[in-house]
Order: sequence, then C-alpha cells, then structure tokens
Amino acid sequence: MEHKRICIISPSLQMGGIERQLTILASHFVKRGHEVHFVAARAGQHFYELNPLVKFVEPSFVHTSRTSTKLWSYYKTIAFLRKQIKRIKPDTIMVFGDIINPIALIANKGLEYPIYIADQISPKQNLGRLKNFMKTITYRSATGIIAQSKMAADYKYEVFGNDINVRIIPNTMRDIEDCPNVERQPWVVSLGRLSYEKGADRLIDAFFRISGHKEWRLVLIGDGPMCKSLEAQAENLGIKDRVDFLGGRSDVDSLLAQSSIFVIPSRCEGFPNALCEAMASPLPCISFDSISASDLIENRVNGVVVPDGDIDGLAKEIEILMDNEKLRVEYAEKAYNIRERLDKDKVGDMFLDFILEKH
Repeated sequence: MEHKRICIISPSLQMGGIERQLTILASHFVKRGHEVHFVAARAGQHFYELNPLVKFVEPSFVHTSRTSTKLWSYYKTIAFLRKQIKRIKPDTIMVFGDIINPIALIANKGLEYPIYIADQISPKQNLGRLKNFMKTITYRSATGIIAQSKMAADYKYEVFGNDINVRIIPNTMRDIEDCPNVERQPWVVSLGRLSYEKGADRLIDAFFRISGHKEWRLVLIGDGPMCKSLEAQAENLGIKDRVDFLGGRSDVDSLLAQSSIFVIPSRCEGFPNALCEAMASPLPCISFDSISASDLIENRVNGVVVPDGDIDGLAKEIEILMDNEKLRVEYAEKAYNIRERLDKDKVGDMFLDFILEKH
C-alpha cells in the first residue's frame, strides 16, 4: 500500500474511550508506514501516550461550558481545525465523536478532503435538539461513516438514507493481562459506570430473584452517580451483604480472572468494550439485546443474550450458569476467540481499507 498522510481528529487526549481507540489506531497507522497527524480539538491533561512518530497538535485556548460563550468556543474550534487541515493537506481525515464530527465536517467544508466519521455512542442515546440537528445537516457530507455494529449501521441508514457510505468496523480491544495463577471465585461480575444507561439496578434486581446460591456474590466494578442509590437498592432487597461495590479499579484484569460469570445489563451502549474484555478474560457472558451484543455473542454458543428488560429471564440464565460449571467453561472457551476477532492489527487494517478507499 502506498504511504499516505492521515489526519486523525480527536475530542482531546484526555481519558476516554474515543481517545483510547484513536491512540491505538494512530500507532497502527504509523506501524503501516503512514504519516499520521493527531489533532486534538480540546487542550487539557494528556492521559494517553501517542507513538512518538505521530505528529500531535492541540489548541492553545481552553473550552468553557458556559452557555454564553459555548458558541464562541465552537467557532474557535472550527477555525482551529480548518487551519490544521489546510496546513496538513491530508490524503484522508478520520474523526471520532458525536460532538466533534459535525464541527470537523464544517471545518472541512470547501476544502473537500475525504473525511470519515464515527459516533462511538449508542444509536438510542438522545443528545438533545441542537446536537441532533447538527448531525442531521452535516453527516451526509461525510465521505464515509463508520458504524461499530449492525444496530448502529441500520440506524444510520434509517436517519440519513440508504445512499450514505457506511462500513461496520468494531472497536479494537486493549491487551488483556493473563492471570494464570488466579483461582475462579463464585462471583457474578459487572464492569461499567454506575449510571442509569449502564443498568446496574437491573442486575441487582435479577441477583435478588435468584433463590439459594448464598455462596455467590455480585461484584460491581466502577463508580458513578448512582452508586448511593444502588447501595440503597441492595440494602432494601436484603442482599447488601452479598453485593460488593468496588469502585474504579486499576486491577480489572485480575478481578475478571477471579470471577465466574459476567453480566452486562446496559440499557444502551455504543460498543460494549467491557463485554469484549470479559469475553477475552475469558468469561461466560450474559447481555440484554438492548445493545449490539449479538455482534459479539452467538446466543447459547459463547454466551447468552436475553430480551431487553426481562429481569426474570436474566435471573434464570445467571442461575443456570451458577449450577453448571461445565457450561461456564464451554462458553468461556468459545468467547476467548474475541481476542482474534478484535486484534489491533486486524481491526486497524479494516479502518485503513475504508478511509483510504478513495486512493
């Protein structure tokens, strides 16, 4: 492949799922011999480290959340991105982020460089009138749109029409640390922010409905605004002494390695990274069909998918796995293939094939 100049536009280089994905992809593109420019739309503390061969730039101004100056911040960001695009003269541009995508598309207006965008959020997530309007008037001008799942792709066609250029490409997966000397414990584990859309309240409800199995514990990894209300829910149901709220942890891989069953009870997800990490651990996994789990889980082959909101059904499937170690092992062994499916090089090449298709 002929080496190209690629411009990646990111919301920032701060902590976040989008930033993590883009730093991984930037490294892969450099590895393939391309010249990569990483443009952050927002200045701030850097959480991720870029490959030293990646050329990085960020604005000198600081964004504000005040409504009175937000529009001025948008204008400055558009001007900054347009200046960088004109300076870089890229062969192609790739942008991730539902807020930054319209801004980047406007910045590229009249320059007409090939530009590919990805939302990275659930199609069910309502961003409000202004942001939805901005997407409506700008997204059709994108050269291509990257969808993380079939669910997301179908939504794009429904909203923007069948003549848009959509490619389904999953997220890459971070390296999972193997913990061969760790013993499995009777834990049902979940990983994610303790917020409404992540649905931990539904998992607590399901765990309460499981009769017997008093040796099993529910382990919640993550923090968030619903932490106190979820603790109160567990106490009101009389299971507080069997539910562990671990908060944010840096030893996630070790905790997953100690667990026996993973549940992702989310109401909506862009791409379920936590589910991928659990499958790679490997763990037998259960998910509601409210998210794009079917892109990852083959029902009753390498995990289980339950109809959205069916708490009794979720409780039943958890109990089945509690009772059947052989089935847990069978699902886990097949789930482990996710490591190959979402290999950084394999997925990175999928992105390159798409964003360089005009070349």
